[in-house]
Amino acid sequence: MFPTLYHFLKDLFGISLDGLLMVNTFGFFVAISIAAAFWAMRTEMARRTALGQFGPVQVRTVTGKPFPVSEYVLNGVLAFLFGYKVLFLLFNSGEGFSPQDHVFTSEGSLWMGIAAALAVTAWRYRTDLKQRLPEPKVVDTTTDAGYYMGNITTIALLSGFLGAKVFHILENPAHLTFATFVSDFFSTGGWTFYGGLLCGAAGVLIYCHSKKLNLFRVLDSGAPAMMLSYGTGRFGCHFSGDGDWGVANTQPTPAGLGWLPDWAWAYTYPHNVLGHGGNVGPEMVSIPGCTGDYCHQLAVPVWPTPLYEALMALGLFFILWKVLRFKSTSPGNLFAWYMVFAGAERFLIEFIREHGSSLYRVGSLTFSQAQLISLLLLITGTVWLLFLGKRVGSTSGSGTAQGLNT
Repeated sequence: MFPTLYHFLKDLFGISLDGLLMVNTFGFFVAISIAAAFWAMRTEMARRTALGQFGPVQVRTVTGKPFPVSEYVLNGVLAFLFGYKVLFLLFNSGEGFSPQDHVFTSEGSLWMGIAAALAVTAWRYRTDLKQRLPEPKVVDTTTDAGYYMGNITTIALLSGFLGAKVFHILENPAHLTFATFVSDFFSTGGWTFYGGLLCGAAGVLIYCHSKKLNLFRVLDSGAPAMMLSYGTGRFGCHFSGDGDWGVANTQPTPAGLGWLPDWAWAYTYPHNVLGHGGNVGPEMVSIPGCTGDYCHQLAVPVWPTPLYEALMALGLFFILWKVLRFKSTSPGNLFAWYMVFAGAERFLIEFIREHGSSLYRVGSLTFSQAQLISLLLLITGTVWLLFLGKRVGSTSGSGTAQGLNT
């Protein structure tokens, strides 16, 4: 496993770059998944604008005016925070210093923060002077609905991360107190995909409603993007070994699957990100001869469920992207297919996925939060495709947007 990009380069190529200790492998894949989702949804919104399902967007820009003071202040503050915390962690990274342990502390470099703020402010002022004109110009252009993707991505990230954190905390209702809620909320670990999905989608839909976009078409545009993002992000779970693995699997490889490597069937996740410092639990054992921060592996091999989910999600994305987005023309139908695919995939994988104490109990029933949500997604998507989709399609007509969005 590769807890950080430092370990990835060192283990595979023998290259040691201490600054990469601050780049978590999981976080790196999250960044890739965000970029992939941005590309997919941006492409789909542009295609649907050309089909008339979204109205064109009129954009007015004014060039040549001096930058407002608020822009200088915002850039200066962000640059200071970057220098104070990020550059501090970058220059202090090393085998004896784990940046992840210092992210949510007051530690930092004041002079690095001030230097970064001054440098960025000076650069912005120079850029400001170069773009000023004796008479500012007003330029009106028309583009597609993908223009909103910058704001959509920002809103999805903020509301999604908030939901992912809160839903993770609620996975353990028996141990929930105000103190544990606060400590868990500000910890660096603990994220739930469905919490991010539901809250992120809610934030995006509220924003898109304010822009008078057809919300069913917005959901359809985001369906392939969410599947692609999920698959990419699950690779981060697998390669970092963040604990989202399966239950113990000590069974021999079935006949006919001997061509699979051992780790594709039963894996101990050596050097996983949880096997660090005081986080090491009784399920971990030391790796003989290993030195450094991440020298533990699981005592009993488990199903590598993140890898299975990543591969299944990418396969389902291919179906959504190459086939169904062209065939599912009624508003909401493509998103319904996403709900069916995502719900079925997660519901099934939950049977071999490790839950620890993160389970709900109602009478004699025991189930995980993810099983409940995935089952609801599966049922909702199926009902939509069988009964509601045609009704919405017949009442919405062609779904062509009229006028300009501004």
